[in-house]
Amino acid sequence: MPEFLTLYSLLEQAEARLGSCVAIDFAGRRLTYGELLRAAEEAADGLRERGARPGERVAFCHKKSIDAIVSLFGIIRTGATYVPIDPSWPAERVAAIVEDAGIRIWSGSSGPPGGISGIEIVSARDGREFARESASLPDRGIANILYTSGSTGRPKGVEITTRSLAHFSDWAVAYFELTSEDRVANHAPYNFDLSTFDIFAAVHAGSAMCPVPESLKMFPYQVAKFIAERRISVWYSVPSALVMMQLRGKLAEHDLSRLRHVIFAGEVMPKPALQALGRELPHVTWTNLYGPTETNVCTHHRCTDADFNDDGPVPIGRPISDTKLWIMNSDGEPADEGESGELWVAGPTVTTGYFGDHDLTASRCVAAPQGDGHCFRTGDRVRRRADGALMFGGRIDRMIKCRGHRIEPGEIEAALHRHPAVKQAAVVPLADAVFGNRLRACVSSKEGMALDEPGLVAFCRPLIPPYMMPDEWHLYEHLPQTDRGKIDLQALAAYPHSSTGVSRPPRRVNSDAEDAE
Repeated sequence: MPEFLTLYSLLEQAEARLGSCVAIDFAGRRLTYGELLRAAEEAADGLRERGARPGERVAFCHKKSIDAIVSLFGIIRTGATYVPIDPSWPAERVAAIVEDAGIRIWSGSSGPPGGISGIEIVSARDGREFARESASLPDRGIANILYTSGSTGRPKGVEITTRSLAHFSDWAVAYFELTSEDRVANHAPYNFDLSTFDIFAAVHAGSAMCPVPESLKMFPYQVAKFIAERRISVWYSVPSALVMMQLRGKLAEHDLSRLRHVIFAGEVMPKPALQALGRELPHVTWTNLYGPTETNVCTHHRCTDADFNDDGPVPIGRPISDTKLWIMNSDGEPADEGESGELWVAGPTVTTGYFGDHDLTASRCVAAPQGDGHCFRTGDRVRRRADGALMFGGRIDRMIKCRGHRIEPGEIEAALHRHPAVKQAAVVPLADAVFGNRLRACVSSKEGMALDEPGLVAFCRPLIPPYMMPDEWHLYEHLPQTDRGKIDLQALAAYPHSSTGVSRPPRRVNSDAEDAE
């Protein structure tokens, strides 16, 4: 792939080859590649008038729509960095991101939450004529900043380069043999790195992008119907969405004959669900992609007959093109053959660091072994199987993967500690066959003060996004401690508890959890 290729170049090249072909198919409306390019130019004009330029950060707060994709390419056209913000996030979290990223321009299906001032608001159709500038912007510029859960209680912004997304899309088009005949679903929210495949790989190939309407995502049967009716050929989502489709989508009732690739990432795929899906859709190729946000996708594994016939975990596989991997022991040295250790990754898709956080960047983006530039310490434990495939073995820290999201318990605990009656708070994972993990919050109250589940839920809603809301709440007089005086997280994850604390039986609090992404 030429070094000068930019994300906007992908759109320009698709328009030159396939100007009259469908670029976006959404809610009964279609836009061709020629129409998308012209609309993106108009959107870029409006953004430039409000100050969008290389180095500027632009909030991108859109629900799934044609205008969202137009706005996205408008931002890219100016050379600015887009910062995805989920419309469902609490106002306080949005305000923290706006402040952290120094955002002065807002592009969204609705305006910024109340209390956020000094923001220029621009819509996808707010265009004016400007002199056309070259699209050959620096290939190592920051394309987007994806905010993920932070252990300090504040979200952290991962810098994703133009080079990273261009390289990944180039690899994906070649590996999955994407063409202009494909119809690629867009299920993941825009703030989730999975969405970059649905957009940039699709445009790179000249495929039709088919965003999944927000109103369908909670209903597996309707999602399966969408795949059939939109003649989707490539589907990419977290495993939990696929598990729910297998359990509740009644796949046999839908014509899914055009579906040829199902790709999953973001969490561990339960083997029973994969086997059931393989039986129901035997014509489909199934692929596991792996990589934390900081590396985009760095490994891949195409499922084989052995994966469907044995009960072992699905490998995360081998590196994508131009990517190097190391398994390192606790001393920062290469692990022995067959030994598990932390995965370190180097390559064109690796982040340049965390926006505005030099200390965190220095701790995670380190010199690669053998003088291969810099690499990212993933915090994931892996081992190499006898055939060379990598196997995922969990985290070396407290981070939890739940419904495809990376969740730092510290961010939830920080929100809980803001409650005036909370003395101690801890959040622990509970293994779940469908969602990877559920979240259990354990809380003790200050002397003479009372706590209850409804009050805690109501208190947390404005502070944390819905996907971080605990599924279970346990109330204690005192949280159990280890012999070193620390909160005993292992004891809190066990149920029933033998401690003297007061705990309640598990009860789901957020009723949308089962069908949430």
